[in-house]
Amino acid sequence: MNLRHLLANLVRILVNPCFTREFGAYTREFQPFTREFAAFTREIAAFTREFQPFTREFAAFTRELMHFTREFAAFTREFQPFTREFDEES
Repeated sequence: MNLRHLLANLVRILVNPCFTREFGAYTREFQPFTREFAAFTREIAAFTREFQPFTREFAAFTRELMHFTREFAAFTREFQPFTREFDEES
């Protein structure tokens, strides 16, 4: 069976009135579900928009914390020779 034959069969199925009626009934059956799902996704979008300012603030806080951590690491590296010397003396 070649591609042309497959496409011809597909077209025959799609234009068949019986298939079209059944497919229409099937899609109508799922319309309430798709409407509910669309409403649900709109609610999620509104919820995420509500939290965007908090997320931005948290990202800024995280960046500041990373900067502080780097500075603190540099600060502790400065004292490593002193702490080694102190450990050796005790």
